[in-house]
Amino acid sequence: MAITCNVCFYDRNADNNQFCEICGSEIRASTTLFEAQEKGIQDLETQTFIQSDQQQLNLNQNINQNINNYPLKTPASTNIPTSQIPIIEDSQKANILPKNNTNPTVINGTVAKLISKQVGAPIAEFIIDSNNAIIGKFDPDIGPVEIDLDGFYGDETVSSTHAEIYFENNQWQIKDMGSTNGIYIKPTGKTRFGYRMNKPEILNSGDEIAIGKIRLLFLIT
Repeated sequence: MAITCNVCFYDRNADNNQFCEICGSEIRASTTLFEAQEKGIQDLETQTFIQSDQQQLNLNQNINQNINNYPLKTPASTNIPTSQIPIIEDSQKANILPKNNTNPTVINGTVAKLISKQVGAPIAEFIIDSNNAIIGKFDPDIGPVEIDLDGFYGDETVSSTHAEIYFENNQWQIKDMGSTNGIYIKPTGKTRFGYRMNKPEILNSGDEIAIGKIRLLFLIT
């Protein structure tokens, strides 16, 4: 039975894995971003805390009773082996650049990029070569988009015109264009994605963006 990562949504992890094969995050049985509602998570955390507190009390009572009845004669070992987070070799990373990486438009001395977080992605890096770019997939009725995610693992969760990144009021922003599966942002320095966007959000260099199940790193250079 495969395990789905709750951070990058990779759903082919082996059932004995402790860490995701794609992003290296620890695999925990928790509610996914697409299923979670803020109130439900808070209720679940409260219930888990009460149960854990009662279990810990019972465990402490059992331990104290066992120590009194069967005192330890040898010290317990503290050398508990732990699994290492998998390291992705440089040779495994895609190094294909899109056609739009030549002569990018420089805005206020900076260049904005979207870098794929997938191993072996068909395109490793997109450069936003104007003051706005549409993220999505090619549609015969609509035409091409600047950042085409067709062919990426999880592209079935990407709408034809999923999101727009644009430069306004001297800052980069992103907005949902009515997508089916939404947009999620993990701000730089944070360990988890926030809830689904419902209004335009400011992007800072180092933020991660989840377009459906596809994760992209936003950088300003």
